[in-house]
Amino acid sequence: MPFETSPTYIFDLHCDTLDRLALHEAFPDAGFAAQDAAIPDNRMASLADNDCHIALGRMAKARYAWCQCFAAFVPDHMPADWGWQVFCAVRDYFQGQLRQHSTLIEQVLDARGIREIVENGKCAGMFTIEGASFLDGSLDRLREAADAGVKMLTLTWNGKNAIASGNQTTDGLSKFGARVVHAMEQRRIVVDVSHLNDRSFWDVVRESSRPFAASHSNARSVCGHPRNLTDDMFRALVDRGGIAGFNFCREFVREDGTDPTRDDVLFHIDHFLKLGGEHAIALGSDYDGCDVPSWLAPAERVGELHVLFAKEFGREIADAICFENAAAFFERNEEL
Repeated sequence: MPFETSPTYIFDLHCDTLDRLALHEAFPDAGFAAQDAAIPDNRMASLADNDCHIALGRMAKARYAWCQCFAAFVPDHMPADWGWQVFCAVRDYFQGQLRQHSTLIEQVLDARGIREIVENGKCAGMFTIEGASFLDGSLDRLREAADAGVKMLTLTWNGKNAIASGNQTTDGLSKFGARVVHAMEQRRIVVDVSHLNDRSFWDVVRESSRPFAASHSNARSVCGHPRNLTDDMFRALVDRGGIAGFNFCREFVREDGTDPTRDDVLFHIDHFLKLGGEHAIALGSDYDGCDVPSWLAPAERVGELHVLFAKEFGREIADAICFENAAAFFERNEEL
């Protein structure tokens, strides 16, 4: 139902909730078994009600006008066929949850419809991919992913696959990877450079022609982790009309990995603003994929960021970071 009073608008470019739930029993080797071992199975079954960071029911009660990018995470170490099975399992789970909880969530198939979905009180669920190890020499699976409504794809995780190299490896974008980037742009799937190493990042800049995203990456000048963006990387992203989602992961906010304060978050945002990122900064929480600041868990507390940004930078900047920049980016992607 439409909101009776003005809600807080939130657009989050990345979380691992969908794959954490979908793979709980089907593919424990995908990476979530250890952290979820003590959680009863019945609390890891539903996107609407669970013990994860994000649950549709809790977010609805918190009254957010909310667009969430739900990633299908495919680890680099998986052979292509196994990785494709993982993607298909997450895709099928997502479709089942969409049908089961249609009063709470609607899939984003055209980003120009996001505002209408969220204003009607539903989560606008955008399907994305983190890690494309299931692509190995053929573009057929990329086409199937596009047909499933995938709107953004992170090329690698931390390692190397047939496309490119992540931040723990040293190679760059492969020839096949260049074909993948071109094919993604033709299908209006946003190229996501988060997790790439520096060499692969700049290869993508050279090979791509459309605005791209760093869905969940912070400022390396503030926290020197290689998962974060250098100033030159962020400037390149801004110049291309791209978007960068602030990652809540403690290790990417503070170099010592301790529980970040509100000031720690502001240091990153302020730095990006000084680099000209007023229209390029968004949220990329990484909920359910990492340890986040204690004051931002679970996800229904995300509105505290809007309050923080409004106090420090003004309401217009807060609105832009928390929703407007990402919404406008994906709307433009449908039209360019």
